[in-house]
Amino acid sequence: MPVAPLSATPAVQAARSAPRASGAFRDALGARMPAAAAPGPGPVHAGLAAVERAQRRLDSVLAAARAGKTFTAGELLGLQAEAYRAVQVVDLAGKLVEQGAQSVRQALNTPL
Repeated sequence: MPVAPLSATPAVQAARSAPRASGAFRDALGARMPAAAAPGPGPVHAGLAAVERAQRRLDSVLAAARAGKTFTAGELLGLQAEAYRAVQVVDLAGKLVEQGAQSVRQALNTPL
C-alpha cells in the first residue's frame, strides 16, 4: 500500500487551516490532533479476568467434590497452585489501589 506524503493528508490540511489563537488550549490541540483510538484491555483487566476464571474453576471443583468426586494428589496440588495465584493477584491489586489512594491523598494535601 503506497504511503501518501504528509502534506497531502486531510488531517494536516485541516490543522493548517485551523485557527491558532482562539479557544482554550485543549480545543486548539483537539483541532490539530486526530482522535486517539480507545485503549484496549490492559494488564489490570487481564488480571481480573484470570481471577474470575480461577474462581469459576474453584467453584466447579468444589461442586464436584460435594457431589462425591475424588481427586488425585496431582489434581489437588494443581488446584492449590491456581488458588494461590489468584490470591496473589488480588493481593497485588489491593496494594496497587492502596498506593494509588495514598498518592492522591498526598497530592491533595500538598500546598501549592
